[in-house]
Amino acid sequence: MALFKNTRFRQSLLVTAAIVAAPALATTVILTAGKAPASQSSQPVAAVTLAASTGTATTAVVAASAAATAASTGGSPLLLGAQTHFSQGWATGVGDLAAQAQAPLLRDSLPWTAGEVTKGQYALGSAAAQNLMAACQAGRRLILTEIPVNPLYDNGLWVSSEQGRTAYAAYLGALKDKFGSCLAAIELGNEINGSRAMVFASGIDSVAAYVRIAATARARLGGNPALLGGSTNMIGTGFLRPLFAAGLLSQVDGLAVHPYRNRGEGLDVEMAQLWAAMDASGRRVPVWATEFGLATADQVLAAGELVKQATLLAANGVGQASWYALIDQTGFPTMGLFAGTAIKDQGRAFRFLQASVLPKGRPVRLDLGDPLLFAYRFGSDTTVVWGSPRGLVLGNGTRAYGPTGAALAAPLIGDQPIVLVGKGYTIGSSAVVADTLLGWGTPAWRYFVRGKTGADTALDWQDDTWTGYFGNKFSKPLRINATSAAPAGDASAPLRAVWRYTAPAAQAVDVRGCFAKAANGDGVDLSVLRNGKVLWQGTVTTALQPGPVAVDLAAGDKLDLVAGPNQTFGGDAFFYRVVLFRRGQSTAVPCPN
Repeated sequence: MALFKNTRFRQSLLVTAAIVAAPALATTVILTAGKAPASQSSQPVAAVTLAASTGTATTAVVAASAAATAASTGGSPLLLGAQTHFSQGWATGVGDLAAQAQAPLLRDSLPWTAGEVTKGQYALGSAAAQNLMAACQAGRRLILTEIPVNPLYDNGLWVSSEQGRTAYAAYLGALKDKFGSCLAAIELGNEINGSRAMVFASGIDSVAAYVRIAATARARLGGNPALLGGSTNMIGTGFLRPLFAAGLLSQVDGLAVHPYRNRGEGLDVEMAQLWAAMDASGRRVPVWATEFGLATADQVLAAGELVKQATLLAANGVGQASWYALIDQTGFPTMGLFAGTAIKDQGRAFRFLQASVLPKGRPVRLDLGDPLLFAYRFGSDTTVVWGSPRGLVLGNGTRAYGPTGAALAAPLIGDQPIVLVGKGYTIGSSAVVADTLLGWGTPAWRYFVRGKTGADTALDWQDDTWTGYFGNKFSKPLRINATSAAPAGDASAPLRAVWRYTAPAAQAVDVRGCFAKAANGDGVDLSVLRNGKVLWQGTVTTALQPGPVAVDLAAGDKLDLVAGPNQTFGGDAFFYRVVLFRRGQSTAVPCPN
């Protein structure tokens, strides 16, 4: 619902979208292929023989009953909904599109400013309210976002007086009375880590004031509907920590986040950081991803990311998620499930998940022997899989579908997810040795800052107002994120970002990558080094796809990718992806921008 979502989405990715590996993923269950929990007994599924052209096979031998048991212990299936804007004048017919998409949950708003124009009197008969009631009557449920601002109280700023808090809570109570059990949750504010949110009167402690609003609202609602606090653009663990410390989690029924990103990989690790922050405060509450989506005209990409990100959210403890948005809008012309009344690929993917994947339960991640392979099992026989490119052979009775639900006659694993239904399949080996995106936050990569003297300092995880990143307090604004990064300094005092791969064995690799940035500043200087010796250099000013750079590595050799500020400071943020291939098997690497 934030204004300028496309711009802010892209900026926040460049500035802060980062993922780091936690010591353990507390909310992700990983099943090792062929191994059931100790309390279970089961027969492994049969595999088929991989065609010789795909290389050495990794056989997907998974105990089906073990997967089903683990999934059932993770909670109810993800409830996947969509964002509507009836409160902004959307037409009644949009409700028919929600039915066509099979969306069981809608997120919208009935702003307090319009619902109470005279103190103590509520106007809840607007066209927007009627459309939302029609959704209820059609069997859908609602999340209503309510900003605690009304010109009748506290000079139109965020309420901070007891009178203002009580009036806000009373308005929420009126919404509860109107919509009853149809109202699943009320979200306290919207993207409150933005510069125009949480505007209190001068001298008010905004963190404490927000918690007091939550306490008053929670007392009025009594836990039904759920009161959602937080509501951050991105995940914003650094922003949320002070709220946790101030007692927010004791005053809400759930936490709302908007985990926007241009690629799903690493979302599980970032969610682990959020859970860890809650644990450090002494209390967990459910997480609701009340907005997520992708601003792109590439419908194929959007459909794949919808499937991947919904899968990752479900696997990591998120109970409800809302795609932004149901239809394309003037301000956000590519983010809808529909363009006008025409369903888009992402709409088909949404509908496919609702009908054939999500109802099978909470997914668990399968360990198929390669960390560059992502496989999530729903129920006993449905697996969402993607990862580094490789062959796939289906056994008798196993079927493969693309993100939109289209049947695949000759499926191949790659960046786009595949949905496998059935228990027999064999997965081939990949030509990819390491990948900065698929291997994000894994032991395959370490991250450093390199100063003027050439000395390297390991980077630490930094929580942020938006999303964390690898960096440290001494090298800001240098950062290394999953798909974007930036060096710092200038030619006289450079601070270079370093990605390091250490060869586990002797390897002959080809290094290829893609770098892209806005055409401002004098560019970013790039280097590839083996044990400190420069093998390749270049400068990215707009777009650059280096490679293949042939590198022979002995066991323990260090391969560094280094990015510096060139001559001048500024304009140095860039998107990137770098892949190490087996010698002679490389392909072009696209940028994840």
